[in-house]
Amino acid sequence: MPTYPFAQSLRCMVQVRLDDEASLCSIGILAEAVEHICVKGVLELRMLRNALREATANPTPDAVKTAFGMFARVDRDFRRMIAHEALTLAAQRRGQYGPKVRTIRRTRVGPG
Repeated sequence: MPTYPFAQSLRCMVQVRLDDEASLCSIGILAEAVEHICVKGVLELRMLRNALREATANPTPDAVKTAFGMFARVDRDFRRMIAHEALTLAAQRRGQYGPKVRTIRRTRVGPG
């Protein structure tokens, strides 16, 4: 059975502090991925979307556990599509959050 990085990320977030910007960003990215994948008439996806919205708006351990439970109930093919979309979104946003790496350019002294 394949692993889903964002499912693992959600599982870990339930155990760690939820005031971490990276954890909150992961929840937001997953919520956006579900928005993109959401298919009209699929109740599981609507419930997951609502649970992730709640976890984004109110990041309590209970809200995140509920969102993780909803993700676990979603059909395997939809989970795969959501994970792929979330990884794509995360790659696009890489570097938007967290510390910025600064480069220091040296000026050349002397001839040359």
